[in-house]
Amino acid sequence: MNQFFIGIILLLGLGGYFIYQENITLKANNMQLELAVKEQQEAMAALKENFEKQGKALQNQQRVNAQIEQEKAQYLAIFAKHNLNSLAVAKPGLIELRFNKASQAVFEGLEDDTQQIFELDTPVIPNN
Repeated sequence: MNQFFIGIILLLGLGGYFIYQENITLKANNMQLELAVKEQQEAMAALKENFEKQGKALQNQQRVNAQIEQEKAQYLAIFAKHNLNSLAVAKPGLIELRFNKASQAVFEGLEDDTQQIFELDTPVIPNN
């Protein structure tokens, strides 16, 4: 009878030890999962913030694009109102001067812009 009780106590001790070891493993796994969940929540928050920033930037870009389209429509309306070919044939000196002045202004603006870009890309080296 004593052997039977000793056997039961031994089985209960081994079972308790197994459950205790399993509990330690489960606690470690739970801590790892909680850490992973926290990291995922932080990543989701960062993604949401970036998405909101991109949405605002897209809205601003669409607004600028609408302004450019409106300006383009105004310029095309000017060209639609005037027949520049017949005007150039009728008054070549007037049209040529206006085209030359406008072309010169565009080229000067282009030169200024490219000079500014060149200065941004070129490092300043002091002369010793």
